[in-house]
Amino acid sequence: MRTGAMFCCCSFRKICTQEQIRTGNQKKRSRKCIAVAGALLTGGCLYVTYEALSLRIGLTVHTNAVDSEKLKSYVYVYREPALPLARSGLTDLLKWHLQRLAHRLHEASAWLLQRPVEEVLVPTSHRELNLSPWILLKRCMSGEATQRQKAILELSAIHNWDAAQYRSVAQACDPATTIILARCKDVDRRFFLPPPRQQRDTRLDESLQAVLLNLPTGDVDPCVSRLTSLVLSDSSQTRTRSEAAHWTFVGEILPGQRPSTPVSEDQVESICVKVILQHSKLPRRCEQLVHLGVLDLLLRLIEQDGVGPQLQHNALRVVGNLAMQPHLHSTIVQSGWVRVLVERLQSGRVIDEALAARALANMDRETVREHYPDGVYLLHPQQITTLNTTGDVLFVHGLLGAAFKTWRLRDPEASVHLSGGKYRDVSQCWPKSWLGEDCPENRVLSVEYDTRLSDWFLECPADSCKRSLAYRSREMLAKLQVAGVGEKPIVWVTHSLGGLMVKQMLVDAASNPAACDVLANTRAVVFFGVPHSGSRLAELSLAVRFVLFPSAEIAELRRDSAMLQELHKRFTELVRRHGIKVLSFGETQPTTLGMLRTLIVSTESADPGVGEFETVPVDHLNVCKPEGRHSPIYQRTLELICTSLAPQQATPSGGPDQL
Repeated sequence: MRTGAMFCCCSFRKICTQEQIRTGNQKKRSRKCIAVAGALLTGGCLYVTYEALSLRIGLTVHTNAVDSEKLKSYVYVYREPALPLARSGLTDLLKWHLQRLAHRLHEASAWLLQRPVEEVLVPTSHRELNLSPWILLKRCMSGEATQRQKAILELSAIHNWDAAQYRSVAQACDPATTIILARCKDVDRRFFLPPPRQQRDTRLDESLQAVLLNLPTGDVDPCVSRLTSLVLSDSSQTRTRSEAAHWTFVGEILPGQRPSTPVSEDQVESICVKVILQHSKLPRRCEQLVHLGVLDLLLRLIEQDGVGPQLQHNALRVVGNLAMQPHLHSTIVQSGWVRVLVERLQSGRVIDEALAARALANMDRETVREHYPDGVYLLHPQQITTLNTTGDVLFVHGLLGAAFKTWRLRDPEASVHLSGGKYRDVSQCWPKSWLGEDCPENRVLSVEYDTRLSDWFLECPADSCKRSLAYRSREMLAKLQVAGVGEKPIVWVTHSLGGLMVKQMLVDAASNPAACDVLANTRAVVFFGVPHSGSRLAELSLAVRFVLFPSAEIAELRRDSAMLQELHKRFTELVRRHGIKVLSFGETQPTTLGMLRTLIVSTESADPGVGEFETVPVDHLNVCKPEGRHSPIYQRTLELICTSLAPQQATPSGGPDQL
């Protein structure tokens, strides 16, 4: 019995020991399986992650085209706190809630009165209320023209916004609003988008040559054809087009023959811009120039270091010519040129200001009715003004003069050379600075045309026929009519050859029904050193004509010329018939011309025999340049302008409604 019990206990113990061993083995196998599975899972995840990253990198496409399109989008991302509390504390939060409450009250009153919110919402001060730019922008882009202009003037007076608000308004403005805003006085430049960044893979001179290569060649001026052939003769595009025979522009050069005058690399850009300038004067070419990328190329040109002022001025003249086409205004705005023009308008440089003011005035079709062709520059008012102009004062320079440098202050020592440049540093333009303040109700214009003493420096021989007095007068008269000259009373202020041009224009207007208003509205003419009966300079030039090769302008200034006598006779008849006032000044000192020193216009030739005549103890160059604001020359001229262009006072008829 006892033996059986012991056998049972041993058997049970053995069975329990085997179960424990079996359970331990299972746990070991489970841990081993878990370890293997975990390793496989981790390795699989790492492998899948690696393959996914490799696939993503392999599918990434890098193209310059995508980057170029991104640069054109003008999308800005601003990181600003979402809640006003995060800006600067409880004060700003309270101010924000008060502004919100005031705006809701205005909206409620507008709804009750059935009136637009813009008519009720008239803030006393933008600095106090700090209104959202979108509310003010809505007023600028809607409503009548007078209300829009008033709102734009209010917008231009804001100078306390942050950069994000200025950029937001610049992106949301339509082209018309942007242009009017650009013509406001002292407007913040941040209202206008800068030129977009462009990838520049080609050289500028080659790009300009490519533009000329794609322009039509059939109906261009002979001088333009010659310059184009000259600048394209050695270009890479020309060599690519023709391998067997040498390419020519209009076929005037025989195959295999090259132009005799080589063009240096420094002159390529200058000549290209000159040719583009001539093409831009033709309305049928303007759209094609824009399509060929001229606006971007000119921006690259003026941004370059070391570009001369004359080349920059020619670029601005091209933009002013393109601005005369209304369908191109939006393209000019999108190209970023408006900001460049605003910078030039606020630069303080007389020439840059006049060129920028002309381009902006040509684009402004709401506040400006006239167009300003190339050679007609607006000196006053260059910005938007609430005054209505009652008359026009026109300044016409003389031989070797210019629209700005002729009318600067008097030089201590003046001399001129045969190759003197047209553009030079201008100390001050007294018609712009003084007349704009002394008689702000009058529009002041200055015209410009090319003149030469000698044909030695003539770029194109075919250009000589365009330098006669009759041709220039007809051309300038047509330009002035486009600028609205003749619709209001006129006072002409002339120097030297410019006086003869004005006389010829008035004589032509008398026989031209389309231009008769120019003569009818002429009130006075001021002559500074005008050779009514010729100049001694012409005699000296003709005496050495085989060496000097005098120009067409000089040839017409011979003393006692039959043409000048007939012109003066017809002009004096118009003066007496129309009651035109005449004020003349003559020099008494000789003028230095290189190695010569002579009296260019004698006292007898400077006296027209009508009106008032005074002599000034200066030379020919300084006779039209006053020493200062209190100079007798300026005071007499100002007196004549004010009395001639004074608004006509209506005779009161009596009655209770008369004030």
